[in-house]
Amino acid sequence: MMFFIDTSIFVDVLRKKTVSSSKRLFDSILERNEGFISSITVAELSVGAHLSPRQDAIEKTLELLSLASVINLDHKIAFRGGEIYSELVRRGLEIELNDCLIAATCLSAGIAEIVTRNVNHFDRIGGVDAIIPENLGF
Repeated sequence: MMFFIDTSIFVDVLRKKTVSSSKRLFDSILERNEGFISSITVAELSVGAHLSPRQDAIEKTLELLSLASVINLDHKIAFRGGEIYSELVRRGLEIELNDCLIAATCLSAGIAEIVTRNVNHFDRIGGVDAIIPENLGF
């Protein structure tokens, strides 16, 4: 199974008190090399690592990022992300543009599910099923 992973799941693992279900998800991805992320997630995690007071924050973030394949944002994904964002604004369901770009990246990879803690955000986007690690059996 291919997993498209949102930033929130990485944060679960990077916290001092790691969320065990998210850690088990990453352990599973390690074994099968089936994790995918958006380059937007890399940027979001970079901000957190660079602002963190922890000495090892950058090293730990880079180590965790190495477990997943990064899908780079191109003009087609960016345009689709803008379309998703615009649709949500029109419907009064606006979320952050970054989440729309992450969803567009997921859709471009042909993956219908995104593993996230922000289910409420991603459930607003057609074609994407938001799921938490616990619902996947982790």
